[in-house]
Amino acid sequence: MHALAANTGLPEPLDQKVALGRQMIAYQVDGRHEQAASHEAFLGRLNLNPAIRSELVELSELLQARSSLLDVAVPGLEDTPLCLHAAYGAREILTALGWLTAKRRAPFQAGVLPLADRKVELLFVTLDKSEGYHDRISYQDYAINAERFHWQTQNSAGPDTQSGRRYLESPGNGWQFQLFVRPRRGSEYRACGPVTIESAEGDRPMSIVWRLTTPLPARLFREFSVLRAV
Repeated sequence: MHALAANTGLPEPLDQKVALGRQMIAYQVDGRHEQAASHEAFLGRLNLNPAIRSELVELSELLQARSSLLDVAVPGLEDTPLCLHAAYGAREILTALGWLTAKRRAPFQAGVLPLADRKVELLFVTLDKSEGYHDRISYQDYAINAERFHWQTQNSAGPDTQSGRRYLESPGNGWQFQLFVRPRRGSEYRACGPVTIESAEGDRPMSIVWRLTTPLPARLFREFSVLRAV
């Protein structure tokens, strides 16, 4: 964000990863549908508002100073700007994976998103479902320990469904699953990295225990290990 906000001219040609990172910022900061959607157009709008550009520079410096995260790419998503255990809004994640683009700004509200071209499914988990969710939504999602996560599928998924078989037959079917977890509605998701299936039971919904490729840091495990009231 600092480099983009501090730039007072049009950017030089960028590699795909840097361009995606700038598009994530553009979408997050200037995300109204009626506004110009590309990161180049966003930079043009910033240049017309030097006070806002200056504030973004200051904000980026403050956030960098507060962050203790190492700059480690999410395993399996190294071609994206996403960093392991960093916090992101859903729009940033979907932009990084190419589902949202400068021209495509479709809303997304489901808890899972299979990307067939990459054979990657994104698992979006909200732990506290006591607010803003339908009464029938009572999934039990929580970290069992730093390396294992209990997750329940959507109510439509069973062992005989396409989505259920995709989970059960992995990793032999080539699909990869990426876990993103947030404590509650309105907070940001943490990129927890790829998970592999350890066990599954039940039907509509299925209860799956995922094994994380990279263990959760102690702080995130404490935050994610509480079974929330539903």
